[in-house]
Amino acid sequence: MVLATKRRTPEPPSLNDVYEGERQLVGIILAHPEVYPAIARILRGADWTQSLHRGVFEVAGELAAAGRAITPEAVLPRVGDVGPDGTPAEAYLTALAAAAPPPHHAEGIAHVLAEAAQAQARPSIYDLDFYAWAFAQAERLRRGQFSALDALNLAEEIEDLGNEIYNKLESALRITLLHLLKWDHQPGKRTRSWTLSIRNGRLDAEKILDRHRSLTPRLPFALSEAYRRARMEAAAETGLDEDDFPAACPYDLDAIMTRPIPWPPSEDARS
Repeated sequence: MVLATKRRTPEPPSLNDVYEGERQLVGIILAHPEVYPAIARILRGADWTQSLHRGVFEVAGELAAAGRAITPEAVLPRVGDVGPDGTPAEAYLTALAAAAPPPHHAEGIAHVLAEAAQAQARPSIYDLDFYAWAFAQAERLRRGQFSALDALNLAEEIEDLGNEIYNKLESALRITLLHLLKWDHQPGKRTRSWTLSIRNGRLDAEKILDRHRSLTPRLPFALSEAYRRARMEAAAETGLDEDDFPAACPYDLDAIMTRPIPWPPSEDARS
């Protein structure tokens, strides 16, 4: 008598499978946007594990709802500027679109991601007690218990650490730009504290860039975002209209980091 073998429950997709599936779907959305509605019937924004991938999916949905074409040019300005591998988002997304699988694979990949998201939806210690979760992950790392790690949440926390370094760079540039704008637009109100703020902002930015050279490709975006905020703050602190300040940053990086700001002010304050 031959015993019937017990049917095994299929193994859930690994995190690497999920990540690669997201990459493939993002490529399909950008290269074959006509299949987006089919993907959107299966997945929600919360089902995506990586922030840039999720952003492309959600922006594509907004474009589709507005009757606009889903193109890389329309999506890029509205998602993050950096890919999950640390490269500029434009290069990362362009590569995904170029390597996209045929569009008829989209629904199958989307179903796999939806099932994985459902399996991950259970509340965990990460959601209930972050302090305990953090120490548990550290202990498992030290013991080499890699299969026991909460890899998805751990990856997000590590990525957040990288973003925190970037945010510190943007903040240092914002402080420097704010006080340069005040220095140039209210010469009669200059104070020694403005020069100190500029010097400290420069030192902080220089230190971050020296220690984290891979941030250099993100400098144009960081400067743009820092100036946008500095312009608003300069208007609030000076009492001037925001339109009194240039819409685009009037300083190049060399001026931001090295232009002399003497104290007491020199005769030619703008030199």
